[in-house]
Parts: sequence; structure tokens; C-alpha cells
Amino acid sequence: MHPFLRDLHAGAAPAFGDFVEALGGEIPLLADLHRTPQDPEWHGEGDVAAHTTLVLREAYRLADTHALGPDRRLALVLAAVLHDLGKALTTRRAEDDQGRMRVISPRHADRGRSFLAYRLPELGLPAPIITAVMGLVGHHHDLGRTLTAGTAPAYRRLARQADLQLLVLLEQADIRGRVAADRASKLEDLELFRLGAQEYGVWESAENTDPYAAWQEVITRELAAFAPEYRDLVLGQGILDYEAGLIQTPEEAVARGYAARAGFPQLVVTCGPSGAGKSSWVADHLPDFDVVSLDLLREELAGKRADQSVNGRVLQEAKERLRVSLRARRRVVWDATNTRRDFRGIPLRLGFDYGGLTTLVVFQPPLSSLFARNPARMHAVPAHVIAAQVENAEFPYATEAHRTVTLDEYFRPYPASPVLPGEKGAQGL
Repeated sequence: MHPFLRDLHAGAAPAFGDFVEALGGEIPLLADLHRTPQDPEWHGEGDVAAHTTLVLREAYRLADTHALGPDRRLALVLAAVLHDLGKALTTRRAEDDQGRMRVISPRHADRGRSFLAYRLPELGLPAPIITAVMGLVGHHHDLGRTLTAGTAPAYRRLARQADLQLLVLLEQADIRGRVAADRASKLEDLELFRLGAQEYGVWESAENTDPYAAWQEVITRELAAFAPEYRDLVLGQGILDYEAGLIQTPEEAVARGYAARAGFPQLVVTCGPSGAGKSSWVADHLPDFDVVSLDLLREELAGKRADQSVNGRVLQEAKERLRVSLRARRRVVWDATNTRRDFRGIPLRLGFDYGGLTTLVVFQPPLSSLFARNPARMHAVPAHVIAAQVENAEFPYATEAHRTVTLDEYFRPYPASPVLPGEKGAQGL
């Protein structure tokens, strides 16, 4: 772990400027926060750095008040420092519907989360802390939407992507760290959110409990005689159906999965920048899968992997080959970078359409390792291409597939396929 973070983990309470100085090399956007304005109606305290300074102070106080352990304290404090990092990428001025010029930062939580995805590993943090920080940063505006929905599926959907207790503490710090007229009402909303989370059983054990553990227990018991992959399909699709409002119980998920007992395809979609080790992992761990590789198709159709002029033909041919495998109920992997949500959505939607078990395997190596490893690759990619992939990446969420797992131990052997949350080297999102 980075020495600065090791001290923080041990109980230190550095100021925001200390974070900028110590971590600015790995997270350069920290230095831009003092130059990033905020709308004075909602942030009378000033720029993003001024706001973050106040949020950090509140985070320390809340961590002490709630006696957080070292790991959870570290996650909360880092999230407090990084929660608005994406504003440095998204902030602009725009007219509102009344013709007034406002400062807006659309989707800054999502952009900040994705920016951090390949930079937090540079700090030597354990994978669970990286996952926790990214969950807090990416979802720190979702409490209000969840409260507005007010349903058990909405709370469980959020609970499987972030620690709700830490999320509430982060939002308390966020609200108290700004000067605005709605502070009191926003704090009241957080209390209502907490009560809702308690009512739906996703609060008291938020740190460790899977909100769908009871569903998994029922499905495992009911389908004990079937293969694990079938149980994963029933559970994964059942969760998505429940969160979409289509079913209410795990028993309904079992019933809806009956048709798949006759057989179903399995689709693995890789996600990670060039040089992350995707194709090597596929070759080593999915030897019996059909492979749809966009790189190989470009080489087949144009003679060169780097020829982007045939991308339209490549995509059409890739989709057709994927359909052939899915129709035949075979196991198939779509091997490409897929760092953009719309790109990986193409194979995933086909996997869902054909009733397949979809697994999104996410490669999250430290950023520096991508550039260090690239020159020695058989098919090296220009450094600016890797940089663009990382800068434009939209890091996946757990809701995109039946199973979403991250391979984080870049310099260690990857686990055998199929990769499931909880295995060595895999971290569930």
C-alpha cells in the first residue's frame, strides 16, 4: 500500500492538500479541483477543492463517531476526497430552462468512478477497498433516486453495488460540506433512506451481507440437482427480473428458469484496455469456448489487426458468428476491449436475447502496467491508443450481466474458468 495511505489506514488525518501532494502523481485530477467551479446556489462554499476540504473534515468526524474499523475508515475517507473528482472532467456552463447560466457537471459520479478504475490499483490498495471506494464514488447521488423509488428492488439494487452505511455517511459529509439552503431537508432525506434500508433488510449488515443471500439459498436448495451454471443463470436472471419489477420471489425465478433446463448457451464478454491480458487469459482458461475476436476478424478481413477501416464489416460478422454459437447453445467468448458501455452492450444483449448465461469478466490492472507491458506484446498498440481507451472507459456495473467479476491480480495466475465472485483473484462488483 502507498505509504501515505498506510498512515491513513493507521489513523492519520491529513488535510486535503496533503492528498493532492502525496497522490497527485497517480490521480492527477486532484490538482484540478481548485480550478473547477461549482454553482453558487448549491455550493456557496466555492470551488470543488473548497467543498472537498469540508467534506473530508466531516468524514473524519463521522468515522470517529461511528467507530469505523481501519478498512472502512480508509474507504470512507478516500471516497470523501475523490467523490467529486469527475467534476474536473464534466463541469461546464449551460442555460437552465429559465434562461439562467448555471454551472453543471452531468454524470460526474460515473465519470469519476471510471477515471479511478485503473488508477486506484496504482496505490497498492487491497481489491475490496478499491471496490468499496468505487462503489461510493459512483453511487453517491443514487440515494435520492432510491428513496424516490421507495421499493425493495431499488434498495437491493443499490445495496449490491455499494455499502449503504458508508454511502449514507459519505452523503452526510457531502451535504454538511456545502453551503446551500436545502441542507436540512437533504439530511432529513438521508434519515428516511436509512429507515427504508432497515425496513427492507439491507442496512444492519450492509458491510458483509449479500442482499440476495436468501434468494441464493432458495435457488441452491430447489435446484441442488442441477449444474452450478444453471443455478447462476436462474439467480442472475431472477435478480434482474426482480429489479425490473417482473417478479417478487426467488420461487418465481425458479419457475421462469424452467425452459433453460433443456439447455442454454453461455457467453463471456471481456472488458479491459489493450494490454490487460484478455486474449491470453481467454486462451489459457477458456480453451473449449468458441471465440469471437474483433482483432482476429480485422486480421481476417483486412489483413491487419490495426485496420479500423473495416470495423463495420467486422462488427456485422462478429454478431453473426456470435448468433451461430448462441443458437447452438454453445459456450462462447466475445474477446474485445469493450471499455465503452455501448460496445459491450452489443454482445450482452444478444446473450440475453438467446437466453444465455452472461458473464462480464473485467480486467483491472494498474495503469502503469498497461504501458510497461505493451512494447513486449506480439501485437503492440500505440501508447496513445491505450491512453484514449483508459480516458474514455466506462467501467462496468454489476447490473450489466448475470455475473460481473473483476480479475485484479494482474501479475498472478488468473483463476480457472468459470470465474465466480469470491474466488481467489476475482472480486465481485
